[in-house]
Amino acid sequence: MLSLSRQARIAEGHRLYVVGDIHGRFDLLTRLVERIDADMAQAPAAVATEIYLGDYVDRGPASAQVLRLLIERQRVRNMVCLVGNHEVYMMEALRNRAAFESWLPLGARETLKSFGVQPPSLQSVDSAFRAFGQAIGEAERRFLNELLPLHRVGDYLFVHAGVKPGVPLAQQQLTDLTTIRKPFFNAARPFGLIVVHGHTPVAKVETHAARINVDTGAYMTGNLSCLVIEPDRLRLL
Repeated sequence: MLSLSRQARIAEGHRLYVVGDIHGRFDLLTRLVERIDADMAQAPAAVATEIYLGDYVDRGPASAQVLRLLIERQRVRNMVCLVGNHEVYMMEALRNRAAFESWLPLGARETLKSFGVQPPSLQSVDSAFRAFGQAIGEAERRFLNELLPLHRVGDYLFVHAGVKPGVPLAQQQLTDLTTIRKPFFNAARPFGLIVVHGHTPVAKVETHAARINVDTGAYMTGNLSCLVIEPDRLRLL
């Protein structure tokens, strides 16, 4: 049972589907969006929004397919897609050869393969860098460039990793929003909001006084979690 803070609410008639880190698990994402569609068909909401918390790529086997599914789904669903640290790495790797090489041990080899690019173990780093730039289409580039750093709905703030304590929301740095851990975990409720985040894998979705962690390590565990937030309850799909 997930507890709902009496101090955290969204508007009546609204429903949020919040999805944790996907990391190239196209198989899990496909099944999850089917469950979201079935849930909406069974009990429609006046306003339903899907919020994806970032880290769509790397480590798992099908990052390209994950991005393409999300791009297609944006055309028919109300969606908010946030940026994770792995999307930051990927965008930097597209622009800079040194960043591309630094990205390789972070799960990029699987991402390259999903785009049909042989990793540098089978060709030079320079060749792989050039091939990757050619393999990424305009739609994928636009999707990556339009990812949001954070999103607020009612009394909830959605972000990939967390927020830096003591820093106004408008002054938060992308590095903190996509990578922070302990300073955020140990802080009191920031800005009077409940922060819903991913980035740090846990065995099951965790609810705390000031935050909810939805990253259940999909690429390792096969468990891609979706938190459903409604005006009067929290539940897992």
